[in-house]
Amino acid sequence: MLIQFYRTPVLSDVNERELVRQVHAALGVEVGGVETEYCFYVEAAGPLNGEGKAILSWLLGETFEPDRFGERSFLSGEGTCLEVGPRLSFKTAWCTNAVAVCQSCGLEEVTRIERSRRYLLRGAERLSERQRGRFLELVHDRMTECAYIAPLTSFNGAVRPEASFRVPILQEGRAALERLNRQAGLAFDDWDLDYYTDLFARRVGRNPTNVECFDIAQSNSEHSRHWFFKGRMVIDGQEQA
Repeated sequence: MLIQFYRTPVLSDVNERELVRQVHAALGVEVGGVETEYCFYVEAAGPLNGEGKAILSWLLGETFEPDRFGERSFLSGEGTCLEVGPRLSFKTAWCTNAVAVCQSCGLEEVTRIERSRRYLLRGAERLSERQRGRFLELVHDRMTECAYIAPLTSFNGAVRPEASFRVPILQEGRAALERLNRQAGLAFDDWDLDYYTDLFARRVGRNPTNVECFDIAQSNSEHSRHWFFKGRMVIDGQEQA
């Protein structure tokens, strides 16, 4: 179970007016204004006592405006409320820092905190799914964030990682690595396929996992690959040239 706290606003008055302008241009609807707030989802290993909750409120409030922070939403009035926040498959850097601060203040019960943003479009009660999608495109990073259909009750998302598996290089040779290369889009060229087939078949003497191959592909990407450096990797505790 998560504890929720709210702080308003997310945007300044100037930025709220700019967002209203963007909504009209992108969605083709008039809105009476935009109200915004942060929602802090706090996961705790045990119940927080009065003093612990007071410390947490002081940390999350951040400002000298206590009336703008509380345990109830500040969004009111008729309209459409939309919420975006970080994807739940990993803890954000903000979460790591926030939890470290909390534990430094004696809040050992706090194990995770994530922060979402909530938007109330006043006077826009009936938005189509397409219009909702267009608005969300304006206010969030689709790579690291997603829309929350309903307020979170847990950080346990529906996404489950796939099981890893061994790539049968010892049994099938280069063909096994070629097949994974096509299926997973690893972008290995002929040199890569020959090198890593030889590495695992002859020098390491075992089949790699698909996770290892994906990691190698990232290291070989154009973003990371610099052939004027002499690179080395460590596999099974042994350094490979």
